Amino acid sequence: MREFVAGLDPAALCPTDAVALVGWFAELERLAGAGRALAAARSTESGVWEREGFRSPAHWLASRAGTSVGAAVSTLEMARRLDEQPVVDAAVRAGSLSLPQAVEISSVVGSAPEVARVLVDIAQREPLRRLQHHCRNVRAGADPVGEEARYRRVHESRYVRWWIERDGAFRLDARLTADAGAKVCAVLERERDTVFADARRARRRESFDAYTADAFVRVVTGTGTSRAAPAQVRVTVDHVALTRGHTEGGERCEIIGVGPVPVSVVERLASDAVLKVLVTDGTDVRAVAHAGRTIPARVRSALEARDPSCVVPGCLVRDRLEIHHLVPYARGGPTTLDNLVRVCAWHHHALTHDHCALERNETGGWTWRAPP
Repeated sequence: MREFVAGLDPAALCPTDAVALVGWFAELERLAGAGRALAAARSTESGVWEREGFRSPAHWLASRAGTSVGAAVSTLEMARRLDEQPVVDAAVRAGSLSLPQAVEISSVVGSAPEVARVLVDIAQREPLRRLQHHCRNVRAGADPVGEEARYRRVHESRYVRWWIERDGAFRLDARLTADAGAKVCAVLERERDTVFADARRARRRESFDAYTADAFVRVVTGTGTSRAAPAQVRVTVDHVALTRGHTEGGERCEIIGVGPVPVSVVERLASDAVLKVLVTDGTDVRAVAHAGRTIPARVRSALEARDPSCVVPGCLVRDRLEIHHLVPYARGGPTTLDNLVRVCAWHHHALTHDHCALERNETGGWTWRAPP
């Protein structure tokens, strides 16, 4: 393999062969990661990390593999759990899962083995971030301490820390409950829109991360425009959970784009935030239509809940999403939930002007179709 890669001339490859090689090397990388994880778990039992002067097995593996200590800890924990997780073990050995995917799935399958096959299937067709979202929901539903105790545990571990890096940069890290984080994000996003508008008027182009940083400074220092208005938080909750006051197995109560929260948190949010709640068996938004192009408020809320990020496979853009009619409005496409999706500006332009298309696949997800 070393000789093959040393002699590989990308310019000499036809595009089709290059595509095939990308897939082949990706599979090889997954297999190599699986083999490394399995061997590492056994290697650390020999005490080699102590003999070579490392403070822990994870520090030894991080040095050998060129990864962070945190990644090494996760890899070792995952490898040691595989004996009790045959579905995940088979997928790892087959090269179907990358190490980050295997770590995510393994961390929740122990408490909910029945979802192993579902999560492995999701991992093979969805980006890592969406797999993490599914795993987070499974973890929340399977946690034996209950949603209120879990919420209190996160609240008790909250913090904000800051430090100065070697180059003089100011760094900040925070750990908050989901509802507190959602309110922070809502205020920052609203202020970022103002920062973006100011930059546009000044004909200045920067990344959204940079605009968010400017918005953060404005909000914290009190020089922004969003501090007076309450934050807007969007929540999806099952009707039975809302009336009962708590969720049970498989039920959903989450802040859209953030994560699961107890039902009681939704009730508290109503007192200090503009709360948009989508009750999943309430008004049948699929039956709502509109004669014009304007998106009805109920349909827009349902659409935001269903498509928190760009629906194009592999695209994880969440900011400034645009609404696209699958059957164009000009050709009689209705303004209904079934005919609408949220996509990023780049993919919206490709769908509208470059003859690309989005199609539902057999799994209920989306398939991107480029023109011939």
